Amino acid sequence: MDAEKMKKLPKQLAISHFFEAIIAFRAARKRGKNPILYFILTQVFGIFVLIPLMRKPKLEKRD
Repeated sequence: MDAEKMKKLPKQLAISHFFEAIIAFRAARKRGKNPILYFILTQVFGIFVLIPLMRKPKLEKRD
């Protein structure tokens, strides 16, 4: 790989993990899980935490 691309890679990973963590936060709240925990876990492990979370069923809304 080019040296310039290698320098940009950590920044791109940090940005993508941040946006994944925001998605995980909202998804965890809808599924009755701890949103802060999933935010942090997704910051560290990325998509490997987000995909299993998204496969869990959402909670039903109460009237």
